[in-house]
Amino acid sequence: MILGRPVNLWNGLVVAAVSLVSIVVMQLLPDVDSEVVATIAAATTLFLGSVVAIVANQAPLLNVGDPYRVVTTAPDQPNVTKVANTHITATPPAVE
Repeated sequence: MILGRPVNLWNGLVVAAVSLVSIVVMQLLPDVDSEVVATIAAATTLFLGSVVAIVANQAPLLNVGDPYRVVTTAPDQPNVTKVANTHITATPPAVE
C-alpha cells in the first residue's frame, strides 16, 4: 500500500495519467506519429507500474519488541495486540 491505497488503484492512476498525456500530445502535436507516442506511453506505464509494485509490496518490517495488532473478523472477538519476538523455534516432530 502507498498512502493507504492498494496497488491496483495506484496502477490505475498511472495508466490514466499516461493515457491522458498521450491523448494531449497527439491532439496538440498532430505531426507526431501516434505509434511512437503509444510505444513511449506503454514503456512509461510499464516502468511506473513496476515502481508502484516495488514500493507498495514491501514486506512489513517488525523489530523485536514492536507491537502489532491482530485483527479478527468475527464480530464477537476483540482485536488482540501482540509483541514481535525472535524466540520462535520450530516444533520438532513427535518421536514414538
